[in-house]
Amino acid sequence: MTHKNHFDGSRYANDLTLAYSAPTGTDIDWLNEIRQKSMDAFVEVGLPGPRVEEWKYTNLSSMNSKTYGVLEKAGELDAAIMAIIDDAYLDDIRGSKVVFIDGFYKAELSTIKGEDGLKLLSLNEYIKSQNGDAKTLLQSTHEVSSLANLNSALMTDGYVIQVKPNIKLSQPIQIIHVSGERSNLKALRNKNFIEVSENSSAQIIESFIGVDNVDNWKQDVTQIWVEKNAVLEIYQTQLQGNETIHMGETHIDVAEDADFKHYSLNIGAKNSRTEIKPTLNGLHGNVDLRGAFLGRGGNSHDVFTHMKHLVPECESDQIYRGVLDKGGKSAFQGKVYVAKDAQLTNAEQSNKNLLLDRDAEANSKPELLIYADDVKCAHGATVGELDAEALFYLKSRGLYLAAAKSLLVEAFIAEVYDDVAIPSVKEKYLGLARAWLD
Repeated sequence: MTHKNHFDGSRYANDLTLAYSAPTGTDIDWLNEIRQKSMDAFVEVGLPGPRVEEWKYTNLSSMNSKTYGVLEKAGELDAAIMAIIDDAYLDDIRGSKVVFIDGFYKAELSTIKGEDGLKLLSLNEYIKSQNGDAKTLLQSTHEVSSLANLNSALMTDGYVIQVKPNIKLSQPIQIIHVSGERSNLKALRNKNFIEVSENSSAQIIESFIGVDNVDNWKQDVTQIWVEKNAVLEIYQTQLQGNETIHMGETHIDVAEDADFKHYSLNIGAKNSRTEIKPTLNGLHGNVDLRGAFLGRGGNSHDVFTHMKHLVPECESDQIYRGVLDKGGKSAFQGKVYVAKDAQLTNAEQSNKNLLLDRDAEANSKPELLIYADDVKCAHGATVGELDAEALFYLKSRGLYLAAAKSLLVEAFIAEVYDDVAIPSVKEKYLGLARAWLD
């Protein structure tokens, strides 16, 4: 029975037979059992409606009137798809390149560099070659939401990245997701796993890109483990097509003395929702979340973070900036939970938004749930327009109004990416922001 304030999702159960025939294989009983169990859990709850507090700014009612089917194979490659891949790829970075088309790994477009201590496979390859380990991995996920269960039921591929202890990857891994015309009215669901073992480090650059005028649903769920004294940096860019619904749900377990950094830029998609849920499980763990979202002309961006401090002496910092022009809408919902035993926690959160037009909307809902008494926790949220005095000053120095606005907005966004460690990634972020402003 569907939960209160949720939409009925029972129609998606009809897609299970198609998911069973996905490249992961039709004869893997344990995998089919996971799919069925996950679908049952999803159907019991349903799709979250606008009266569900965490989804009040992401209205899925339009999805209730249609069904996004399972895509059984990727579309054919064409010049447009190849151009998208070439544009997304940073050719100064010599690490592995992993390409997904319409949610399916494409070996012929990917380059997997052999590196000691690194295991990098598509989820389908991992299930076929590491059957027992794959079962353990898939059973270890944090299925705490109905949509995560839907993902587990109907996933068609994904990736597995495992870095062994005492390994520092020499180059970042680039992962490029492209959705084409064949994905119209289809759902592209990947399930991903990243494990960075003790005393190891890795960097991942991930891009999500789609063509315009294609109504599809990209839904990824990623589980990450950053073990003791390990470091993981993720740099994500979302440039989906103008009719796409884009959802990414990421769970991160952060161990003792571990460091996790996540940078993002959301520009595309009709509706995008980014969920980042770190859990600090070990002393002196650190999490930094940085992101910007730019919207206009019907774009809606929702960023939801849930930071859990469960042990003492950990730090977290969140900085998110939104820029909304005419017809753009955004929401930032940031929750920080500090457990009773998590003394000496240092947690900060900042969300600032610029409205470039009166027909734009920015919502901000920071939330602190603190049950320890010796902590430093702060949050701030603002929504405003460009500084009139700063505009006047720049115009007095000879800049046209449009150029003055662009300069101020770029400076507003640039703060998010000040600490990006890879120069070409930093320039990519700022270049995409400039192009959007122009």
